[in-house]
Amino acid sequence: MFRPLHIALLETKRFLLDRGDLAFSLALPVVLFALMYGTFGGGESFNGTAHFVDLDGGPAAKLLVESLSDIDGIDVEMHSLEDADQGLDRSSFLSVAVIPEGFSEALDDGEQTSLTFRQRGSGGNESQIINGIIRAITQEMAGEAQVYSVVREVIGESSLPASQVNQAVFTSLAEAHQSPSVVVRSIDVGGASAEVLHRLLPGILVMFLLFAVSLGSQALVEERRIGTLERLLTTRLSLNQLFAGRFLAGVSRAMVQAVVLLGLAFVVLQVGGASVFVQTLIFCVLVAAAVSAVSLLIGTLARSRDQATWSAVFFTMFMTVFGGTFFEVGNTGALAFLSKFTINKYAIDALEGLVSGAEGLSTQGPEAAIIAGVAVASLLFARLAFRTGVGGR
Repeated sequence: MFRPLHIALLETKRFLLDRGDLAFSLALPVVLFALMYGTFGGGESFNGTAHFVDLDGGPAAKLLVESLSDIDGIDVEMHSLEDADQGLDRSSFLSVAVIPEGFSEALDDGEQTSLTFRQRGSGGNESQIINGIIRAITQEMAGEAQVYSVVREVIGESSLPASQVNQAVFTSLAEAHQSPSVVVRSIDVGGASAEVLHRLLPGILVMFLLFAVSLGSQALVEERRIGTLERLLTTRLSLNQLFAGRFLAGVSRAMVQAVVLLGLAFVVLQVGGASVFVQTLIFCVLVAAAVSAVSLLIGTLARSRDQATWSAVFFTMFMTVFGGTFFEVGNTGALAFLSKFTINKYAIDALEGLVSGAEGLSTQGPEAAIIAGVAVASLLFARLAFRTGVGGR
């Protein structure tokens, strides 16, 4: 019962020890993943450092600095006025915001005050962005302070305690923040990077699983040529066990690739959560089974290593090109018709839904049935034609 598993384990170990196979099966997907990460994983968020000189030291000045620090991607550095001047002279930084004395007191009294930006030239793009954010925060603080001041003037000599008035104003402002009158929305009209990644990742994954067809079929032809398969049958291993072991070896080899590529994508690119990762990996087992079965069929029918290689390359290229691996093929036209005869179409459509989190395994019944049918049919034909020796059984 465990003999096929033992064969699969030995084949997987041999695969992991072969530097050539590892470079082709693991290093190349990782390089492509790095390109994906450079394209879709970074460059979208802003990162910068805000430089401050606080000559006030009051609560409003501290609130301004804390509000800026709470924004993701922005770090705050505090300087003395002398250090700030020296830093600007040396171009250690290009802009510094100086909070003047009496800043907090002026805001509290509803009086006009100022915030000074000392900078070299235009300050650079980073400083301009940060200075714009600082202006927005200070204007919001000034507006809230003005509200407190106006309310106190309107109430005048009212018998209401000042703490009660301040609490009422604070509550109203907090509600306004939670439910603003104007809601700003951003709409990506150029195609969201996440959507492209959800299509590209399954395409790359399936493509490299298909490359396992080439490796598996070549290995089977070579082992038959040098007599390895015949020698295995001199042990207590039966022909069916040998066949099952070769099939499981192909599945495990393909799953090594899937785990590496998916692991990188989910950890670094944060494509989805643990549940999405597990469901995607489970579906990859089914795809790997179909790939391993096709590999056995090609390796069994091929008479030479060259035949196995070119048959596997043709199969892989046909599936990749006509299966809509990196682009939508649509529902009409010649390309859409040809895609229905590929594993890629059904595998990628299912994986795209799983990776995006829009669908679960329970909704992939039709795709899973087709891929499982390919696996079963290939296994049956491969078993009927399976032989361990050149020109014989």
